[in-house]
Amino acid sequence: NLGYVSTLCAARVPAAKIPQLAEFMLDITEITHNYLRNHFYNMWFTVIACSERRLKQILDSIRKVLGSNEVYSLPAEKIFKIEVRLSFKDGGLSPKVPSTGSFGQIGRKTPATKITITEQDKALIRLIQDNIPASLTPFADIARELQRDEHDVLTTLQKFLDIGILRRLVAILYHQKAGFTSNAMGVWSVPEQRVDEVGYKLASFAEVSHCYQRSTPPSFPYNLFTMVHARSDEECRALMAKMAEKVNITNYTMLFSHTELKKSSMRYFLEPCGVC
Repeated sequence: NLGYVSTLCAARVPAAKIPQLAEFMLDITEITHNYLRNHFYNMWFTVIACSERRLKQILDSIRKVLGSNEVYSLPAEKIFKIEVRLSFKDGGLSPKVPSTGSFGQIGRKTPATKITITEQDKALIRLIQDNIPASLTPFADIARELQRDEHDVLTTLQKFLDIGILRRLVAILYHQKAGFTSNAMGVWSVPEQRVDEVGYKLASFAEVSHCYQRSTPPSFPYNLFTMVHARSDEECRALMAKMAEKVNITNYTMLFSHTELKKSSMRYFLEPCGVC
């Protein structure tokens, strides 16, 4: 909605090249997450860029450092879910079906309609994408810094929520510190005519935080992606088996993350002039 483009990428990286490439990617601010996963495509990272041209520049530079073209962009075609609701009940697996309200985005086609953003809007976004002030009047503090009225700032934030620029303002739960130490990217090979049916059913599981339909290369024949969180790898496997039974899909696999190389939040409208 802000005019940026985002994608999940997969790369096949020889073990000897991982340290060099990981260090190179640390300095690319548009790369927000980078993990090693248990697959022959072993490096998985997300890119959020200000234009298709900038995205191509980033991926070309990675291919050059890697010395290989085995770096693939897997853009989302449809979003079935973006929502994290972890269960703290004994056992970790919860039968609760999450709501489809303002906490998540369900069934949205991508790309969304581009919205005109003013310079005043950009100034507010630059502030709220960081931690909001730890005070009794955080929005008054933000308004003061922007030399705006607090009511005006709150009205603009409500507009951002209404049109989908802003998903929510919340405290961040670090799920690994909360005991959810295992996460797996479950990928599914689903017939095209069943993608919507299966996508909505997989998204209904509370332990699934993300569910997307993605474009993938022929060498990776999976078109639905789910992120699953649990207290152990065994719980993840049990949940995936339960999901597979519900949707009657047997062609799936699980990619566990075993090394976190980078994890950061995207910061918008901070690119140097000329980058985009």
